Amino acid sequence: MTKRLFDEDAFIREFQAQVLSSERAGKHYATVLDQTAFFPAGGGQEADRGTLGGQPVLDVKEENGIIYHYTAQALSGTVQGVLNWETRFERMQNHSGEHVVSGIIHRCTGADNISFSLTDTATTLAFNVPLEDDFLKTVEQQANAAVFADKKITAYYPESEALSGYDYRAKLDLKEHVRLVEIEGVDLCACCAPHCARTGQIGLIKIIDSERYKGGTKLWIVCGKRALAHYAMLLGQNKEISHLLCAAPEQTAAAVEKLKQAKEAAEYENVGMRRAAIAAAVAAVEPTAGNYLAHCAFKGDDLRLFAEGLKEKVGGIIVVLEGDDESAYRYVLTAENADITPILKAANAALNGRGGGRDNMARGSYGASLEQIKAFFAQ
Repeated sequence: MTKRLFDEDAFIREFQAQVLSSERAGKHYATVLDQTAFFPAGGGQEADRGTLGGQPVLDVKEENGIIYHYTAQALSGTVQGVLNWETRFERMQNHSGEHVVSGIIHRCTGADNISFSLTDTATTLAFNVPLEDDFLKTVEQQANAAVFADKKITAYYPESEALSGYDYRAKLDLKEHVRLVEIEGVDLCACCAPHCARTGQIGLIKIIDSERYKGGTKLWIVCGKRALAHYAMLLGQNKEISHLLCAAPEQTAAAVEKLKQAKEAAEYENVGMRRAAIAAAVAAVEPTAGNYLAHCAFKGDDLRLFAEGLKEKVGGIIVVLEGDDESAYRYVLTAENADITPILKAANAALNGRGGGRDNMARGSYGASLEQIKAFFAQ
């Protein structure tokens, strides 16, 4: 069995080890060492990276109690292992921060942590009960209070016969060789991953999002270096918004609200102007007992309103169009005193049209020229 140096001291960055085997595994080589500080993927956390004998470590996996280090070439003899410490410590901050948050939520609600994922871009954790926003604000405050208190974090393997005496959280029903991670006065959880030595090393814990998940709640958190990067990103965004709106950074929300109200007022005024234009266009049409066809600038729902306004002035079929010969003409076809169904079908067939509707009004498009459309409805 490989000696798990990361269990004994999570802060080991370099180590020497004897190669026990290094065999071909697909395109790479799987190397087993007598001891390692490389944490294999497990418990929702990705494997450590770094170099082994000068070669990049591509992956680390544990299978049947054996830890395999994957490299591009075979290794032999005594090798030097060097961890990518920046990534390892960032993961330790976020994993330890997750334990603090989960421990507080479990203590306050009895909720079980049903999933956990720690990648290089996100830390997510889910619970089997709904958690409201106000409660999560309290959790965040308590979590950071635990960070500021710089509480001790320890990891150990209790004797199997004594394990039943420990009240700990666990995702799996483990009965032996259980590694417990204890955060003084905050959490006790079964976990195989490396952690900070004290909560002060976590730096900061921030819950950045939550959503309903399988009847419970899923959280996104950032801790330590990631929390600082997240804050820097938000600050940068707010500064850009501040400059664009000519507002102080602490007043951007109020400035956006003012801009939103101005936009809504402009849209309301624009709607009024469009309705006035439609009314003027309807008024300009001479009453007729026959059919009426118009090619106009109205689009979308305005085209329909124009057609509806003409019903009082046109006794036959009403066809209003928008578009040009380079693309399809959009149409609205309606009538007040005639059934449009026969002419709708005939026009679609003759003018490469498509569309339909109900309540004696149809909308669609014609793939013919304007002259062809006019000629058809002039019949």
